[in-house]
Amino acid sequence: MTAKTQIALFVALCLMLMGCAVERNVKLDTRLPLHPAIEQVPLRIGLYYSPEFLAFTKKFEVACSPSERSDIFFIFPIGAASRDLFDQIIASMFTSVTRLSNLSQSANRESSLDGLLEPQIESFAWESVCSKPNTLSHLLASIRYRVNLYDPGGQLVASMQMEGFGYERPRVCFGNCKDSFATEQAIQDAMAKFMLEFCDQPEVKHWMSTLGISCGDRQ
Repeated sequence: MTAKTQIALFVALCLMLMGCAVERNVKLDTRLPLHPAIEQVPLRIGLYYSPEFLAFTKKFEVACSPSERSDIFFIFPIGAASRDLFDQIIASMFTSVTRLSNLSQSANRESSLDGLLEPQIESFAWESVCSKPNTLSHLLASIRYRVNLYDPGGQLVASMQMEGFGYERPRVCFGNCKDSFATEQAIQDAMAKFMLEFCDQPEVKHWMSTLGISCGDRQ
């Protein structure tokens, strides 16, 4: 846990004693530091994010047990962070990616697209765990996505589910520190599974074979 976070929590505790609840927006940076070492597949993919996906946020209370109340809340912008990482991963996987404003737009562009991907967020959970009263020992995060693959006509080809997990110990640091509270790890873990396992799905393999294309080669 960064020095800024500790100060924020200290201030929050003071406000709590005054009967005030405190909320903090967590900043998430889920961009990959390196380009994924996977050969691009020569496909023209449409990409659609629903408004529910982009607006997905979750608020959790920092507490050592379900019966305890601290009135300190963290708000996680999961949808925005997931979009940032999925944009990067899809761009690395396929030679052409087009953002679509709605699912029906795929049918209108049927001649120019090979397929359409629609990611969904099924669940996100976060927990602060204490080793003893009022002493945080570690932070846990988990997220589950479903990514649907459609053909250009809008028919479902495959539906892939993946789950990611994050674990982080609270720490004191100074300078350039990140306060993801295990959440970035969980998002990156799930997205990495999608990237590595996409071509292993039987439905995807069959669909690719009808297009005369193979995928899954590592660079």
